[in-house]
Amino acid sequence: MPLAPPPGYPRCFIALGPDAATRAELADRAARLPGTPLRPADLHLTLAFLGGLDASQADRLAEALRPLAAAVPPLDSLAFELWPQPAHPRVAVQAYALSDRLRALVAQIQAILRTMDLPVEARPFRPHVTLARFAHDRAVPPIPAMPQAPPAAFDSLGLYCSAARETGLRYRALYRWSLPR
Repeated sequence: MPLAPPPGYPRCFIALGPDAATRAELADRAARLPGTPLRPADLHLTLAFLGGLDASQADRLAEALRPLAAAVPPLDSLAFELWPQPAHPRVAVQAYALSDRLRALVAQIQAILRTMDLPVEARPFRPHVTLARFAHDRAVPPIPAMPQAPPAAFDSLGLYCSAARETGLRYRALYRWSLPR
């Protein structure tokens, strides 16, 4: 269902939205970190980054994505990680195992993007949720050890874009579909 999209969308991406329990767990982890934690409503697992889209592209992509809104089994947690380098991180992430179902979903999304002449990232897909961002011009204080996270469950598939900062949210859903349980 469309959520009143504007005429053009900067920095679009396709992502899974965590269910309430997973979102609460991730938000708790993010709050324990130095840096700028993502707001709970902004937590997501990116499946594909697209860059800018116009309204027509977003509408066509949404129509193609809708049939992919199928259940995704919970993902096993791998590790809490600092990217790109632990000594000089830009982000703190919770990494997850790449299940067969998630691998198939990403492949389906990439096939759709190719048929629409939209960009497909060349780097390998690494499932993760960004928890916090660190300023690139400041030293990062010590990061607390994080216990193993529980498996993560996701309840929505969406097409998102960067939001106006006045809203307080970093990202905005253009289209979102509930996933069956």
